[in-house]
Amino acid sequence: MNLRTLFVGGLFFGLVTMLPAAESVDQQPVPTFQKRPSYPFSLRVSGNSGEVLIEFIVDDHGEVRNPVVLKSTHPEFEAPAVEALLEWKFKPGKKAGRPVPTRMQVPIVFQLDAGDGIDRGVAAFTVPRKPSKNLPPEFQYDEPPQPTLTSAPVYPFGLLEKKIKGSATIGFAVDPEGRTRKITVQEASQPEFGAAAAAMIAVWRFVPAKKDGKASWSLLSRKQVFDRDDRDTPVNESASRLLAALKKDPSPILAGLGALDARPKARYQPGPLLPESMAKHETPERAEIEFIIDRAGHAQLPRVVSASREDFAWAAATAVARWQFSPPTKEGKPVDVRVTVPIIFTPPKPDAPAATP
Repeated sequence: MNLRTLFVGGLFFGLVTMLPAAESVDQQPVPTFQKRPSYPFSLRVSGNSGEVLIEFIVDDHGEVRNPVVLKSTHPEFEAPAVEALLEWKFKPGKKAGRPVPTRMQVPIVFQLDAGDGIDRGVAAFTVPRKPSKNLPPEFQYDEPPQPTLTSAPVYPFGLLEKKIKGSATIGFAVDPEGRTRKITVQEASQPEFGAAAAAMIAVWRFVPAKKDGKASWSLLSRKQVFDRDDRDTPVNESASRLLAALKKDPSPILAGLGALDARPKARYQPGPLLPESMAKHETPERAEIEFIIDRAGHAQLPRVVSASREDFAWAAATAVARWQFSPPTKEGKPVDVRVTVPIIFTPPKPDAPAATP
């Protein structure tokens, strides 16, 4: 049984389906409450529509757990989609009459009403319909790749705080599975801009290009602008407010979790995408990332405090920028709190050799 829900105004459309599982359930979870996501203001103004596909678990109490974003056609759609989904409530799935955790998927579609009179929109990334003729044969395609999962870059905190603007151009390949590979910084006005943009591209996923009807490689590039006045720069209203708060003495932003009513619970916490250079890495790595959990529970303004290697640090900061928590409170009132977390990469242990008879 599928469930369709359409909210008036065209802001949200959800189709809930149960994924195939090793152990099927006798009764699928049934939504009892579905919160509408907020439509990002900048995307509403520009006329952008888009979709976020989320996989999650409905636990045996009907709560949403462990959301994983599988698709997001624009970076700004991800946070409100996840935030809304985490508030959904269900009658849990059942097997043999007992509630059981059930894995689900839901596409959340952001679509403006036709009556709004807005039919424009700015794509997160536009792929050339035809590849350059100067590219080698293995990068020629008949059908271009299309982005399915996009993520925003981290604006390097030191440069953001000093209002330093700039850009970085990143070259990368998309393999036949739709993953980004061979990521290189072609140009960067500041080294930190190049590192941040490269970490962003590592998160992206595509429907791969096709050549002669088969999935193929493609070679692309993207110029990322870092400018607080640019619509694609990840400095939202909350981040701007926090930047101003950091300049006050004393700052209203709490330092550490000690004064809070309770420790914020992680609700959405994607891990870092390891750089390709670490694919067969055998050495542990560590990065410490400072960030602010704002009053709504969103991670804001991540900053690399220290790291054993730079590319892992930016991968960690890019992941942290997507995190969401239960809103922090002090004496029952929402507050902002600054925290530092270690993110550690531990290489997998090599398989033990097979026993010799």
